[in-house]
Amino acid sequence: MRILAILDRPETALSTLQAAGELARRLDGHDIRLLHPEPATDPAFQAPDEGIPTPDQRRAFAAEIASRAKRLHDIARQWIGAAGHPIAAKVEWVEMAGDIREIVAREARLADLAVISRPRADDRQTIGQAFSGALYDAGATVLIAPLQACDTVGRRPIVAWHPSPALDRALDAAQPLLEAAEHVTFLIGTAHDTAEAPPDRARMLVDRGVPVTIDRFVAPRDRIGAEIRAHALAARGDLLIMGAYTHSRFLEFLFGGPTRDLLAHATLPILTCHHGIEDPIA
Repeated sequence: MRILAILDRPETALSTLQAAGELARRLDGHDIRLLHPEPATDPAFQAPDEGIPTPDQRRAFAAEIASRAKRLHDIARQWIGAAGHPIAAKVEWVEMAGDIREIVAREARLADLAVISRPRADDRQTIGQAFSGALYDAGATVLIAPLQACDTVGRRPIVAWHPSPALDRALDAAQPLLEAAEHVTFLIGTAHDTAEAPPDRARMLVDRGVPVTIDRFVAPRDRIGAEIRAHALAARGDLLIMGAYTHSRFLEFLFGGPTRDLLAHATLPILTCHHGIEDPIA
């Protein structure tokens, strides 16, 4: 298991590292690559009408980049060297400058799982580029780390069930977590009452002796995200597994629709991946 942790903000670096470390422990990850992608040029001077940076502006930009990299590296070193650290894995720190989206996509393709912090409305543009590179360009399975520390990841996973190729890929990546979980909850939200049989994946886990709860609820489409969050927290989950939307503005609008609602308020790590032919949650 090769895990790529993308570190782009000192404010969220520790929670991202903790989520990556917990996953490595539970998934027997032996290789954790800590990637800090840096812009090679000042994004404030990209368009022709934005002019050319002065020598002072270039120096200020270089100093800002160096300061952020040092802060992130210091946080990573402290995390790696923490007393009683539970990870028996090779941890590598890497800094790369260039096109953020291309760097992250290239590195994510080489990993089994990418971990990145949750987007925020006031993030720099490069944060969104990193997220797009991992989720869309690389098509990687991505763990969206919460903005706060999480004690466990995957001990009590929650599956937001909506059959799709993307959810299948996310569940395949999480299968070792699911099989070793204390309890797994499948959330099935629909606009109308249904009497569908439990998902095959739920029955397979029961056959393996894993305690499983099927939680069905009815909600209008614009409330699905809020209901998933409420039910997941009520079940005391520590990981939400779901498929990602296919819409091109999925990231630009902080995952519009139900996923935007989840990212705006969620306190759980979210394991997801993207598939080009997937439909949004019904």
